[in-house]
Amino acid sequence: MSESSTAPLTRRWSRALVAGTVLAVLAVVGVHLSATFFYNAPTNPVSQRYAKQIQWWMDPLFTQNWRLFAPNPISENVRVQARASLAPDGNVTGWIDLTAQDEAAVHGDPVPGHIAENGLRNAWFEWAGTHDDNGDPTTANGDVMQQYLLNLVIDRLRGQVGGTINSVQIRAVTTLIPGPGRTAAQTAPQTRTLSWWTV
Repeated sequence: MSESSTAPLTRRWSRALVAGTVLAVLAVVGVHLSATFFYNAPTNPVSQRYAKQIQWWMDPLFTQNWRLFAPNPISENVRVQARASLAPDGNVTGWIDLTAQDEAAVHGDPVPGHIAENGLRNAWFEWAGTHDDNGDPTTANGDVMQQYLLNLVIDRLRGQVGGTINSVQIRAVTTLIPGPGRTAAQTAPQTRTLSWWTV
């Protein structure tokens, strides 16, 4: 077969591959935008019927803590801190303010990424929303949320603690933003310290 006769065939395959790739990308974008809309929209027949599929697509990577048409503004400051037990002798580091690290990373950045700015805080909220006061999961995806929070914390601790991490302990210091009708006792920092999690 001559080179001139194979050229049109190659062009047809290239065009078909490009067209197929474009269609696949558009399909994924369409699914993502639809899932995001129904995740944030008020309850409706579609979001109720496909709740499991929408939840599977959005959590934990695309989770959001606001609702379309009914915003839920943040009324508290949450600082997530962690410490690590190191191998081989079990030395424990001091508490490291991971929220302060995130704030420093986005300070001065005119367009900080959502994960850098809110990832750790949202992971804490998702964990707290799927676990009871004893730290036991209350929903089917509780274990996934715990692993997600643990992964984020370990990722931030690695390279700073000077050793191999055996286990980590996480705590959150929550301070209600002062406002009308809130007493000093209500706006005092509240600390929740979790048990040690093995890495």
